[in-house]
Amino acid sequence: MTKQDYTTFTINDFLEDPDFLRYVKYQLPEDGLFWENWQKAQPENLAAFSDAELQLQLVLSPKPFKASPGLEENLLVTIHQSIAKDHKKIKISRQKYFWAGGLAASLMVALFIGWFLNSTVSIHTAFGEQKRIALPDGSEVILNANSTLSYPRAYAWKGNRAVKLEGEAYFKVKHLNHNAAHIKPGELFKAETSTIEVRVLGTTFNIKERRGMAHVALVEGSVSVRSVKSGQQYQMYPGNVVQVNSRNGLLTAEKQGSLQQSAWTDGRLVVNQATVNEILRNFEDVYGYRVILDDPALGEKKIDGSISIKSEEGLLFTLSHILNVNIQKQGKVIYLKRR
Repeated sequence: MTKQDYTTFTINDFLEDPDFLRYVKYQLPEDGLFWENWQKAQPENLAAFSDAELQLQLVLSPKPFKASPGLEENLLVTIHQSIAKDHKKIKISRQKYFWAGGLAASLMVALFIGWFLNSTVSIHTAFGEQKRIALPDGSEVILNANSTLSYPRAYAWKGNRAVKLEGEAYFKVKHLNHNAAHIKPGELFKAETSTIEVRVLGTTFNIKERRGMAHVALVEGSVSVRSVKSGQQYQMYPGNVVQVNSRNGLLTAEKQGSLQQSAWTDGRLVVNQATVNEILRNFEDVYGYRVILDDPALGEKKIDGSISIKSEEGLLFTLSHILNVNIQKQGKVIYLKRR
């Protein structure tokens, strides 16, 4: 077994690796032990490994499908046991056993393929948690707290690079074609929320949809944003930020820079004349608390600068000094009271 950094492998990398191919094809004990231990380490690209293994198994399956001798023998044992329990009322020929076994196995494979082609992979983050996700095409996603990313389990098979998002995520999409004038099916990447649809070839951008508003911030490349409700479209370029109201579908461009929108990936909240209420809503979305100000006027105070959001304690400590308030926690409710 060669020493490879398999934790960075995509589906295509696995399918081109001779050690992985040998493991799936021949199931040698020494290979099985290595990959079993590798899976137990729970690498971030475990889904890519599983999808590659499944694809290779399906490719190696003979067609038309015939049950393996081991599967046939197991089915025979089960049938014999059933006959013994029924006092051997009927004797069935071995040929019929094999036919029944092959038919059952074929049905199982057909059902499995149908499930594989129509099911989705969903990745969720809890409050205060972030996850880095490697998509089968080599694209990367950082999923913010309290968010869900889903995509087809047969992502690499369908030739349809499409994901759905609830919450917030930072995308770094891999280029499959640099010529935007000649785009083939499967080369376009699509990210959807309940409010917007973003189409790209390869670029870096941030999507956030919470509290009835969706925001797209473009860092590199170009993307097309479409409002699902109104049908409005906007072609974005680096530095652009687009806002879409989920209630009426109205799409507007904002002046705020894209780096402010994606600063959370570095553990910071960069604000420019943001109100305390806006900052607290962001805190509630990420950490799952309800925050109550004893003086509502404090919520309208505006703040500029960079605030650490790597921990809830750090953000609350900063706000307590800026606002000159005391912090009191009661379960999942936080009270900010003037000193």
